[in-house]
Amino acid sequence: MVEPGSPVLPRHSAALGLTLFAAIALPIVGDASVLDWLLAIGARDPIAALFGLFIFGAPFLFGLAVAIASVLHDRGRAAQVIQVPLSIIHAVLVLHAGALLQAPDIPLRLSFIGFTAVACIYYLYAKAEAEAADRPLGPRWLTRWGGVVLTGATFWLHFQTFGHRPFGLAVHVTLVAAFLLAATTPRERAGE
Repeated sequence: MVEPGSPVLPRHSAALGLTLFAAIALPIVGDASVLDWLLAIGARDPIAALFGLFIFGAPFLFGLAVAIASVLHDRGRAAQVIQVPLSIIHAVLVLHAGALLQAPDIPLRLSFIGFTAVACIYYLYAKAEAEAADRPLGPRWLTRWGGVVLTGATFWLHFQTFGHRPFGLAVHVTLVAAFLLAATTPRERAGE
């Protein structure tokens, strides 16, 4: 059980969350990072850059949310901070899976569509069950689940190309940080 007055996530979660967030500045395709893309879009249209941040930057925002939640002492508030970008990640996965339905030449597209369906259905089920039992999902569960979802999505990206170029360091760092979040964040115990 988390001691009163102590952070609800272990310290290493902050480091892994910040690693995920910092990956926004690492090369994703060629020498360009997601941050470079967002700055270029923002120079032309700031609103489009904001939407781009939510679409392309959701994993990085999730990392920032985990880092912020790891210093909070309020379990409910920490869960809310993490839940927002995690829900956006699920929505973006659905959008990408829908786009892949129209792209038969993408390798392993059916595995991504299946992964997205299972991940989203399970997330909705877990959230509904927790709310029905009057025990909302906690920050540890949300952090672990976010790590699992990002591990699966970035592992799939590892086998893809963008304009015939492989994805860069940002995908690999995100994969490792997400995997470590999923593997090392302790489970929530009954009563937490």
